[in-house]
Amino acid sequence: MKYRASPGQGVVAFPPNILHDSCKRGANVSHPANESELSRARNVLTKSGKLTGSRVGNMLLTFQDRLRIPWRGGAKQITLDNVVTLAILIGTLLLTAVHFYLCLVIMLLLPLVLLYLKRLFGTIHPKTKFFTIWFFGSCVYLVALFELAVPLLEILPQENVGFVVLMTLAFLCLLKAKQRAVLNHLSALPADMNGVESGKGSKEQIVLFSDRDDSDDGATDSDSGRLACQLCRKYVPPRTYHCKVCSSCVLRQDHHNVWLNCCIGKSNHRLYLAGCLFTLLALLVFANLALTAVCHPTPIFTLYGIIVMMPDDCTDIFFQYDIALCFTGSVYALIMASFIAIAIVKQICFISFGLSFSEWRRREHVKRRNCLWNWKAFCFGQ
Repeated sequence: MKYRASPGQGVVAFPPNILHDSCKRGANVSHPANESELSRARNVLTKSGKLTGSRVGNMLLTFQDRLRIPWRGGAKQITLDNVVTLAILIGTLLLTAVHFYLCLVIMLLLPLVLLYLKRLFGTIHPKTKFFTIWFFGSCVYLVALFELAVPLLEILPQENVGFVVLMTLAFLCLLKAKQRAVLNHLSALPADMNGVESGKGSKEQIVLFSDRDDSDDGATDSDSGRLACQLCRKYVPPRTYHCKVCSSCVLRQDHHNVWLNCCIGKSNHRLYLAGCLFTLLALLVFANLALTAVCHPTPIFTLYGIIVMMPDDCTDIFFQYDIALCFTGSVYALIMASFIAIAIVKQICFISFGLSFSEWRRREHVKRRNCLWNWKAFCFGQ
């Protein structure tokens, strides 16, 4: 039966059964997303009020799959553990500005907790991205705090630009070091590896590496100097070690850095050290500018016409929350700077003696010429 509007009639009334059928047909024609775990879980919850464990797990996986941010080359997925890490970081730093004693307790316990988590995750989950997200999230938090909370009228524009430039250089160097980490991995398997795989190789060939010379290019004699990794079973050049976290042999491995979640080796060692230096300078500049902006400053000395000041009186800073945030951010930056300074001192000592951290840990202390030659070899990638 057809229903038409009569002349002058503005509203057409349809029988309820037709409306009901139309709604049912419209409900069947829907977007495929309506059939997702989120929709099914919602239907189950509204009808029965119960959600099974598998249903909750599927719902969380669906939510995690759709949580993405726009990025060049395609949207990047944000996993729930990354969100939880950032939430813990921001919540902890915001909590420190509530009271002085709370700030004191958190700042004392935070390095100990991170060191404990580093040891714990190294045992149960060595490939975690927790520390990488924590480090880069801390840098972004400090930049945002500096631009939003620090009184910019108290500092010079060139000081603001200097801090941003240092932090940008640090970020680019460390990001490039992480990207170049794959160049340290040895993936090529020689065709004459059958002797090692069949167990017919010499005893020297099944040893991962024992540093016998100064060469780094692996140009050893084919009969006496062939070295092989006993884990991934392939020939490796001198000063090459197998990283169990990366599951690969790393050329001239220094150490596996949990803060970058990659190995530091021949291809990214210089970028890593430069990134640490820029990060240290950026953190010190942030701490100095933020403290002198919220505390009473006093001039210390003049350097190239620039008056260097230090905080003199930091009392009564917890009476205003944004001022307290600047103070606690400065303390957190100084804590980060102290650990980075220790890492830089270790790197300077190892490079001066011509050693890597892996060789020092394995007690393979081989004398490699003098300090000047070692630094020349490091700077020019020899």
